[in-house]
Amino acid sequence: MKQRLEAIFKGPVVFYPLLFAAFPILFLYAYNINETSASQMWLPLAISVAAALVLWATLSLILRSLAKAGLATAIFLLFFFSYGRFYDALETWGAFVPKHAYLLPGMLFFWGYCVYFISRAKRDFRITTRILNIIAVALIAINLFNIASYQVRLARLSGATPGNSTGQTASNSTKPSALPDIYFIILDEYANPDTMKEYYYYDNSQFINSLRDRGFFVALGSRTSSSVTPRAMAQVLNMEYLFDDQPWSDAMYRKVAYSKAAELLKAQGYQYIVFGDGGDVGRWESYMQDNADLYFNYFVSGAGRWVSQFQEVLWSTTMLQPFYYHLVGSQYESAYRRVILYTLEHLKKIPEMEGPKFVFAHIGCPHDPYVFGPGGEDIPSQYWYNRSDRQFYLGQYIFISTEIGKVIDALLEKSKVPPIIIVQSDHGPRPAYHPECGPYEWKKILNAMYLPGMDYDELSNNISSVNTFRLIFSHYFGADYPLLPND
Repeated sequence: MKQRLEAIFKGPVVFYPLLFAAFPILFLYAYNINETSASQMWLPLAISVAAALVLWATLSLILRSLAKAGLATAIFLLFFFSYGRFYDALETWGAFVPKHAYLLPGMLFFWGYCVYFISRAKRDFRITTRILNIIAVALIAINLFNIASYQVRLARLSGATPGNSTGQTASNSTKPSALPDIYFIILDEYANPDTMKEYYYYDNSQFINSLRDRGFFVALGSRTSSSVTPRAMAQVLNMEYLFDDQPWSDAMYRKVAYSKAAELLKAQGYQYIVFGDGGDVGRWESYMQDNADLYFNYFVSGAGRWVSQFQEVLWSTTMLQPFYYHLVGSQYESAYRRVILYTLEHLKKIPEMEGPKFVFAHIGCPHDPYVFGPGGEDIPSQYWYNRSDRQFYLGQYIFISTEIGKVIDALLEKSKVPPIIIVQSDHGPRPAYHPECGPYEWKKILNAMYLPGMDYDELSNNISSVNTFRLIFSHYFGADYPLLPND
């Protein structure tokens, strides 16, 4: 046994297999660092390195050489992490695409041949090992440098005051007990009723009329100036147009989390409560958690960690692609359904909490994945991203319209002081995802506002969403925010 171990460890120093196992995860995180938190990376990183270590140790015992086993492990890792991309490339190129039942065993069989030839080789692979060690160190170093550089820039940014100077103050003459709760509810990619009638042949007037019957002002001509969710929400919450800001930048996420509206209301004694969405997991999530008094997001814990966009992209590029949805498919569907249902149910309970509250709820519906039918029924997984058949978007649209009506009823019924309720869409259907719609339908949004005591005759039917909180602060808090021109 001693001689066997000596034979295994005889040869060059080998460590690159473990670095190669870590590289794909680090690269994906570094490439998407603006949108992904480090918490998404640690579990797959640990699994990948541990699995590579086990494979390397097993092959070392079989081949009686760390160097040979390291090379065989590196080849396997190359095949493992490139499998999904290779399969997708074949589909994109229109080439012959074999079924996973043939391609996966075929690739494993080819790897087995590589192991066989490595085992028969008379070389010690000393030079190959040194080269691969250097390459592995360089790849890891580049990604760590990019991550560290980003964190340094982030630390400098965080050193500044997180809130934004508003240039305005609100009167504090109103007693806290009389302050109305404020609900800002965003329905992601919810189409304007005119869009639904023209392109989906659906009359949404029943829902709109029900809002008016409840006392809402519905601005059917309201528009947004951005088709990108972070910027669209940041503009409303900061009461200004942000045309020059990068929509997916770290600075934009901070504008959403540390918004002027939130900081002004917190200064007035409001509790800041945020309901996040599956798409908010990442840097956005960390900022929201930092600034909110209470933060709710199903994806922060539990099965959501396995079905986040980062996890989906990572595992779908590997040999696990044929099994990923089978392994976590029920969790995947459940997570997207539950994050919506969770938010809807918890919103109904917020009025029971004491004190004034500013509630910001980003609900990823009727945006895909389409997991709800019009009555809330389950949608089979093969249709979750079916954008070509209008029935799936329409079904989810009808579902969320019905459910948000129930939420509004609960808020109005349970609130001791008549609340302010804003129900808006960040943008309408975008042509890249909804080619059946016109190129500018994304500008048309839902903008429904319950503003107790306000004369709705003074409001414009085409009021821009960016004026939402300008209107609220000027009317209810004695601030002076003139309305900006409608975009």
